[in-house]
Amino acid sequence: MARVKPIGGYADVRVNDQSLLFRGEMTWNFQVFQKKGFAGRDGRVHGYTKDPSVPFIEGEFTYDGSLTTKQLEAIEDATLSVTLATGGQLVLRGAFIAGEITPGADEGKLKIRFEGEAGEELKPTG
Repeated sequence: MARVKPIGGYADVRVNDQSLLFRGEMTWNFQVFQKKGFAGRDGRVHGYTKDPSVPFIEGEFTYDGSLTTKQLEAIEDATLSVTLATGGQLVLRGAFIAGEITPGADEGKLKIRFEGEAGEELKPTG
């Protein structure tokens, strides 16, 4: 009988080897280009364009005060590494926090979007 393996549920997130308290809702995109099709008035698809993408990892974290918003804002040229429940890894190099840094006081939630120069998704080993 085949062993059932996890497909999600937890992750270990680190910025320059400093752990962040990950809550959930992680998404990522390491596409180099996004394609967009174009159709003509003749009803046929004429082709597509390829627009460059910025690689990102986004998720919800717990704001526990171990890093202030100023310290988070100062993150530049970082390496973000994520180990997923599947055993796979995400690595984002040249990373910085994009957008606003707005913690919520009621539950200590903080949504962060890291963008960077290059992203890599590594398959689980074994």
